[in-house]
Amino acid sequence: MQIKTSRSWYFFFCATEGLVALLSLFMIPSEGGTISLARLGLIGIILLVAGSWIYLGVRPPRRLDDWATPIVVLSLALLSLTLSLLLFFLRYLDPEVLLSIYERLSPLLWYLLILSIQSIFYLLYIRNGLRFDFIKQQKPVYVAMFVAFGFLLFVFLLILLTRQGLTPDPAYWGEPGVAILGWQFVLALLGGILVLVLSLRWKNNMFDVFIPVSIYIVAVAVWLSVPLDVLANGFYVTMDPPTFQPFPYSDAGYYDRTAQSLLIGHRYFGEIPTRPLFMVFLAFLHKVFSENYPGIIFGQTLVLAGIPVTLYFLGKKIHSRTAGATVALLFIFRELTSLFITSNTRVTNTKSLLVDLPTLFLLLLSCHFTMRWLERRDSKGAFIAGGMFGLLLLLRTQSMLILPFILLAALLVFGWRNRLFYQFSGLLIIGMIAAITPWLTRNYVNTGQFAFDADSQYKLIASQYAYSGNLDIANYDFQGKGLGQVLIEFAIKDPEFVFGFIANHFLAIEIHGLLALPLIQTYNGIREPVNLYWMTWDGNLEWYNLLLMFLYLVVIALGLGAAWKRLRWIGLLPLAYNVGYALATAIGRYSGWRYDFPADWVPYFYFGIGFAEAIGLISSLFGAKAEPLQGINGYRQGRIPIPVYLIIFAFIGAVPWMAEKIAAPRYADQSPAFLYGKIASISTAPSRAGVEAFVSQPGTFFQMGRVVYPRYFSRDRGLFSSNPWPAFRPRDYPRLGFLLLNQKSINAIFPSREIPQPFPHAADAIVIGCQRDGYVEVRMIAFPELDAVLLSAPLSEPCSP
Repeated sequence: MQIKTSRSWYFFFCATEGLVALLSLFMIPSEGGTISLARLGLIGIILLVAGSWIYLGVRPPRRLDDWATPIVVLSLALLSLTLSLLLFFLRYLDPEVLLSIYERLSPLLWYLLILSIQSIFYLLYIRNGLRFDFIKQQKPVYVAMFVAFGFLLFVFLLILLTRQGLTPDPAYWGEPGVAILGWQFVLALLGGILVLVLSLRWKNNMFDVFIPVSIYIVAVAVWLSVPLDVLANGFYVTMDPPTFQPFPYSDAGYYDRTAQSLLIGHRYFGEIPTRPLFMVFLAFLHKVFSENYPGIIFGQTLVLAGIPVTLYFLGKKIHSRTAGATVALLFIFRELTSLFITSNTRVTNTKSLLVDLPTLFLLLLSCHFTMRWLERRDSKGAFIAGGMFGLLLLLRTQSMLILPFILLAALLVFGWRNRLFYQFSGLLIIGMIAAITPWLTRNYVNTGQFAFDADSQYKLIASQYAYSGNLDIANYDFQGKGLGQVLIEFAIKDPEFVFGFIANHFLAIEIHGLLALPLIQTYNGIREPVNLYWMTWDGNLEWYNLLLMFLYLVVIALGLGAAWKRLRWIGLLPLAYNVGYALATAIGRYSGWRYDFPADWVPYFYFGIGFAEAIGLISSLFGAKAEPLQGINGYRQGRIPIPVYLIIFAFIGAVPWMAEKIAAPRYADQSPAFLYGKIASISTAPSRAGVEAFVSQPGTFFQMGRVVYPRYFSRDRGLFSSNPWPAFRPRDYPRLGFLLLNQKSINAIFPSREIPQPFPHAADAIVIGCQRDGYVEVRMIAFPELDAVLLSAPLSEPCSP
């Protein structure tokens, strides 16, 4: 009788939900004041379903247990997914056409969706009952969760009260990074649930190969599905004639043109280039794909698709396959949004030749190998972890501030009385030194000082430690002081100001990471432009979004609790990397945009772990076996001795130095006699006497080099940016701008009313022109290999001021 009564109440509850759906249908305004036949049909269907539930409530079926089978449960799950997709596409596929249909069908569809979802849990309850014993076993997770949540809530309330992390800094203040869209968020969670179901049924070891391979294929396919014509931003701008290639610009252009210098056999532009390992990577892509930039982007995508795979392995080692898959899918979808909006806002993505994503990749690998060392507690693991961290420094020097947090994590794992802590920490530092010493040596040979970056990078940071004139290094002088001395002196002078902006930027980075998870915002449709709500965010949230943030913090705290319960301090290692990198960025007085990127993945990483823990608890509550938690034990020791790894890391660290010597120097002979001979070999070349007469004038330019990035602009058009390259700056006449690379990078402009042809990219050329302020006004350009000469004006005309 108790069972029948329980079932009767369930059936009556389902019938009551039908009455709510019926009321919702009646509340929709009717056309012409009459009820249409279609609405009568919907009313009849709802009444029929609700009436069926009432009948079952009065006369509960005797063999309902027969329906509580895995096939029925799976069928209901598929029905739930189908109804969800139907509701989503009716609402957002084409609102102008389908919105009225959605409004009339939604009460019935929502009713059926709710019935199918709750029936899944009801049938599982009938089949297995509720296993509260398993929930009690997870008490250590709850204790750690409440501690973590208490801390997160304290910081959250502190931010709301003090506005630290929300108040813009006049020196620099960037917008939050790209947010995951709501539908992407749901798909990622559904993907995690699918992996959980498969993990419980697929016991074959091949499953551990299938998941990461599938993640890699999905990442490559999804990212490459976005066409290249989205690349119209500050790092690419539009694809202009005459080549219509997506040439890089701004920072991306700096990295690429420096990689080009390696291809023509010259040293990096500047005595100490920044991000040397990334420039070598770009030079490698150029060798593989020649000067085909779509191919270069394709190659970079193939490499960077390893990021979600690495996130999967991190999530799997800390918790489970479900956690790893959820986090990987969140990253894949976030990157998809970045690609969608690349023409509308400032972003970094897999199609941009920027260092942020490669930095994230190496940071994740460093975190993985450090976690491996702390779990295995072996000498070789410590050395490899140090070597990987050293390679990270060759991409982002500021990552050095992560090292104290790695050592702190090791201290907490080993204990300060354990001699292994000191032994392994020493090996970690030696591994790091092995990776960075070749580059530091190279810089010492060239400049007489051990340094990672050029003085301009240090001046940029130092300029931030001032009350005004930030980021202006034109007139900045260290006055014989080191960067550390400049920063310390200013901090001592006004500690409240310095620690204030550091805290402000640090908290902003953490807030931006949390905002990568979706908020409740207007969504206009699948075919409509993405709502870039984070771009205009003013630091305030509506009450419902505050509640959503509260829920996110609960799930993140659950993830932290689960990581702590399983691996203690090792499980919090990603958080250590996050804090170290965010602090390093904040000390430079930066936050927002792509500067957060190597750190802002950690909030949704622990959210993914918390979600996996939650659905694992729910499935276990209804009698399902919990997914086996993954461990870090079981790594093969390998037989490669530490000295071999030392050679490997030293070799990789030396690659940026060796790359300067791989290609034979080109354009080394810039003598007039050699250049005259080259011009004379062209059938359409002007007379040597005319060329000599023009070149003999003061203020002329006569050199050979590689032409890169030719772009044609009509009058008053150009590339608008805070620091435009002279070759592409808007001007009041039509022209073609390009760079000429030899021992240095030269901006050049070819005035022309029409698009000059031929004008290829990456071709050898001899340029004759007039030296202007910051650029060369080209009078004649000769392409010996093409047997072509182009003139913008007769050589008989002198170079006027």
